[in-house]
This record gives sequence, C-alpha cells and structure tokens, in this order.
Amino acid sequence: MGIDRRRLENHSQERTKEYLRRASVTYLECCVSLMLTHLPREEVVEILEQEAHLVREFD
Repeated sequence: MGIDRRRLENHSQERTKEYLRRASVTYLECCVSLMLTHLPREEVVEILEQEAHLVREFD
C-alpha cells in the first residue's frame, strides 16, 4: 500500500507541475496579446527582450 501511495503522490506532483507550466505559458500569451493591443509591436518586442535579459541574469 505504501508503494501505491508514493506512486500516486509522484503522479500528482507530475500532473501539478505540467498544469502549472501550461497555465504559466497561457498567462504569458495573454499578457503578450494584451500588450500588442495597446502598444506598437516594436515596443512590445523591446520590452520582452529586456525581460528576457533580466531572466537570463537571474541566478
């Protein structure tokens, strides 16, 4: 019974991780779409490049 519980917990953790990844990507896509409705594309690209740079430096 202990093995089944561990397998179930591992499965649950994996599914939660996958859900959070998909939800995060979907949220980001919505944010980008919103930005594109109110800002010029070039400005959105510049902002996203700056954010990507910050993420790469984040340690």
